[in-house]
Amino acid sequence: MGAVSPAGLVTCRQVFGARNVGALRVDLGDAFRPHDRSLTDMKERMLTEAREWDPVVDKLARTTFRPCQVEGRVDGKEAWVTATVGWSRYDVTFVTEGKHAREFREVAKGAYLDRRDGLDGRPLIMPCTVPGTRAGQGGKLPLQVSVADTDRIARSVSTDQLLKALAVSTRELLGCVERVSVPEGLLS
Repeated sequence: MGAVSPAGLVTCRQVFGARNVGALRVDLGDAFRPHDRSLTDMKERMLTEAREWDPVVDKLARTTFRPCQVEGRVDGKEAWVTATVGWSRYDVTFVTEGKHAREFREVAKGAYLDRRDGLDGRPLIMPCTVPGTRAGQGGKLPLQVSVADTDRIARSVSTDQLLKALAVSTRELLGCVERVSVPEGLLS
């Protein structure tokens, strides 16, 4: 498979934390290989989208970013862990009120987990007001993060731990104004 990418390791450690990446490396064996995307580029593009957001027209493309993908082979089968980040297409009102609220579970004050599994895992949605944006941006254009954990058999680090680390690191990267305490055990 080739050498492990030092840049990929650095980015994945920033996203998931060094200890979690070390645990993934153990779980995914000799074929462990991180793939990364530029966190600087992701941050700049997400901040630009937030600042360009207009509640009247809301025509944002809502770019999805995958800052870290880790692959490996376990018992001859490929396994992947993928971090996904972007601005949610759901606003906080959608996930807390009305008929769609039952599809989300409030896991902490201001943090809402989609009960449904998607291609990118189970989305965690949180207000994230970016300084310099229009009023209401944090609640009407909230942050969404998820972790897809595909075919990983060994679990030295849980998907919960990875999702929490991703949420915390992304909030710090973007400078979210709100204080949201992301709990352990999100998916359970």
